[in-house]
Amino acid sequence: MKYRILIGVACALAPLAAPSSAAAHAALVSATPGSGTVIRQAPKILTLVYDEEVVHQYARVTVIDARGKNIAHAPRVAGSTVTAPLGLAHRGSYTVRWRMVASDDGHATEGAFSYGVRVKPQPPGAVGSLNLPVAPEVLAWLQFVGIVLTGGLLAFRMARESPVSLWVAAAGAAVALHAALFGFLAGAYPIVGGGGISNFVNTEIEPIRAGTHLGQAWMAMTFAWLAVLGLIVGGWAYPRHRERLLAGAGALGLAIAFGLSWASHPDSHGALALIVDYIHLLAAALWVGGLMAIGLALRAAPRLGREDAVRSSILQFSRLAAPTVAVVALAGVYLALRELPSVSALVTSGYGITLLVKAAVAGGALALGGYHRRFVVPRLASGAPIATIRRTLMLEVGVLVTVLAVAAVLSQRAPPT
Repeated sequence: MKYRILIGVACALAPLAAPSSAAAHAALVSATPGSGTVIRQAPKILTLVYDEEVVHQYARVTVIDARGKNIAHAPRVAGSTVTAPLGLAHRGSYTVRWRMVASDDGHATEGAFSYGVRVKPQPPGAVGSLNLPVAPEVLAWLQFVGIVLTGGLLAFRMARESPVSLWVAAAGAAVALHAALFGFLAGAYPIVGGGGISNFVNTEIEPIRAGTHLGQAWMAMTFAWLAVLGLIVGGWAYPRHRERLLAGAGALGLAIAFGLSWASHPDSHGALALIVDYIHLLAAALWVGGLMAIGLALRAAPRLGREDAVRSSILQFSRLAAPTVAVVALAGVYLALRELPSVSALVTSGYGITLLVKAAVAGGALALGGYHRRFVVPRLASGAPIATIRRTLMLEVGVLVTVLAVAAVLSQRAPPT
């Protein structure tokens, strides 16, 4: 089993060779006329510069005068620069509203500011926001769970002790496949579906699917999840080749985690942050999946008479758990330092507060893991019944699933700037 785990991890690391580019939520870097400025002559063109390239099909710019008239014409996009020709303007305050879609991760960002022509500009008024048809946090959590139930669970799978793990892995892959689909739709909806679901259904989303990391990752992950399901079904249909097919399914399940990193915030900081985020997800999947594999094996062991084999597997996992947890923690600290502009952002931003909650819940899981390593595992090594660990093991799994839920919420929040 040790060699199968190493092979699975090596295969999962293969996507790290893929190139990456810096991208995340498109942020406005500069504007001409600028926010709050007072100019003597009405401008003939508005120029907006962002910190990354945007999708020209979804660039939206309005410049509203005091009477509510939009004087901006259709915007033009050249990489990260957006220009909008302006119509006739007179003395007064003008409100600029913009909405852009990042060309890499497909996230929509918007903003507003005002400038004045020979008068002090008035601040922009509030506008209504879009309501997504489904919570993206739930969909992200289901994708995390799917990776755990396929990649993590099958990497440590004890086939003879727990045949049910095959069906659990298949269910996880099916749920993650559908969550990825609805996650893509939920991500694209606020970009192109502002007028309602009916508008979204009739809107061309090809630029999102092919022109952003959000769409590219979804396409790759869809085919990968279908392949995982095919390998699992093959393992059920051909018992002679079951172990190799399920090992392949587990490795591919771990590789799919790269798609989540590819379309998330860490990609904005370049290749290193992208790699660290993937390793963070990979190690977490192995940690949680390994515990779930042990839990399933514990339930099946009395019926199959495999208690000694399960005890041996628990002891082996205990040796692998410490370095795996260390990788999760170190990678998480690195990503937090890259995302947060200052320590104070931990308590002054929604992203930072969510990060603190995640760290606190993960600390509970670490405490349970330390308890197992310090007290329970030595008793098992001395011959204690394997049922000794069942209750606290399932508690640790429950805490870790909660960590995944908080991580899903975190993944849908924009880091503070």
